[in-house]
Amino acid sequence: GMAKRSAAMPSPSAFPTGTKAHGLHALFFLVLVLPWGCSPRPSAFEIVDYRNAGDAKRYRETFDEAYYDLDNQGNVNIVLRRSGGRSDAGESEVTQIVRIRSVWRPVPGKTGSHATQINATVSYYVVGGRIGDTFEGAGSVFFTQNRGKDTLSGTLDRAVLRPKRQLAPGEPLFARAELSGEFRAARDRRQVVHIMNEADRLFGPLP
Repeated sequence: GMAKRSAAMPSPSAFPTGTKAHGLHALFFLVLVLPWGCSPRPSAFEIVDYRNAGDAKRYRETFDEAYYDLDNQGNVNIVLRRSGGRSDAGESEVTQIVRIRSVWRPVPGKTGSHATQINATVSYYVVGGRIGDTFEGAGSVFFTQNRGKDTLSGTLDRAVLRPKRQLAPGEPLFARAELSGEFRAARDRRQVVHIMNEADRLFGPLP
């Protein structure tokens, strides 16, 4: 069975009052719902918000859509999408998209002695109502393709993301966030292109 637990709502004093940030954060926490004990395990990511020094906040999000595609050079495109919940004004649902672009073989990071390899660029989109923020950064992704070459399973390790683009003025959802998680994606080039076209229509193509 599936028991759902909502993420705890923060105290209003945790965020600046009278700014876009307060409404956004309230919306974001309402959207986060955590399924427990379900099989097969959905793709799930943890977001650590470092807005306030010494007060990191953690949220867990599940994505019911996950697709990937491999190009001729061996680069991997993974996209995950989740739609659900309502914006604070209630007029539209919130859509979240994660895009991970990686080389098939992990390449060594700049710190040679460290086991972590920075081998992926990561983009995170949050859109709903009057909200539209994108966050971009880099992290370490590890994955394996199944024997039938139609499913990709893997993990993303602590990708550091910073705000890049916004559809409306105001404070972004996160000043700096870390995204980690695990995914299980189906090979479907058409869906990868469709979801990324959807994001590009909203924000313009990625640099």
